[in-house]
Amino acid sequence: MSRPDTPVPIVSHHTHTDLSLCGRADMTLEAAVAAAVEQGYRTLGFCDHIHIDSITDRPAHAERLRQYKARRDEADWPVQVLIGGEFEVQAKGAIVECDEILDVCEYVVVAPNHYQLDWVDSIAGTCAEVAEHELDHIETALNWPHTNILAHPFAGTVRESGHDPNGMWEAADKGRIRALLDLAQARGVALEIQPKLWYHPERTGRVTELIDWWLEMGGLVALGSDAHALAPLQTWTERYSEIIERFNLSAEKMWWPPSDK
Repeated sequence: MSRPDTPVPIVSHHTHTDLSLCGRADMTLEAAVAAAVEQGYRTLGFCDHIHIDSITDRPAHAERLRQYKARRDEADWPVQVLIGGEFEVQAKGAIVECDEILDVCEYVVVAPNHYQLDWVDSIAGTCAEVAEHELDHIETALNWPHTNILAHPFAGTVRESGHDPNGMWEAADKGRIRALLDLAQARGVALEIQPKLWYHPERTGRVTELIDWWLEMGGLVALGSDAHALAPLQTWTERYSEIIERFNLSAEKMWWPPSDK
């Protein structure tokens, strides 16, 4: 198995299992952990999707997370396994949340831009207007007290034709972005680097400037594969060193769970 040539520990703090509706059947907890062990991971963080209550069975989801934690504790795997959740901004000032699931989560990822979902507010308009809408959602995520990691900022799925992340970034109010980065730093929230940002430069390459600004401020980044199947987890491992090199990352610049601080 090919491993990245880097001294930085291999991690994915954004990983799904078959508990997520979009998770593949091969992505069981045990199969993902086995792949991570084989590929030399230090940490594998699971954050399955939590949607509105008509979509996500909240009690069943919380119980599965409790089972995951029990299986992890019993197995004593040679890789750190975290059990968290990926929540989502539904509209400006509104998060899809659930206290029962939050109580089980060891860390929380929040997506500001799941615009492909019918229940997530999405607007039509100019690229600048759509970018402003994205910033409203990012601010909502940063203001939520449970947020540890901001998932794929500016790299979501925008419904309006021609409003790709590069265009949105160019049109966005950079002064407001700077203010939101100050808020993120004050809140101790990490910004995520993941495939949606890194694998498609023709779509999201300009957004890397956001990460550059953030690192210059001393902000922490969270690295996540966003894998929903086993194959993308391996691809993440193989391309990991590209990200480390591009952003000159070290363990000190990366987000770690509170137990590691």
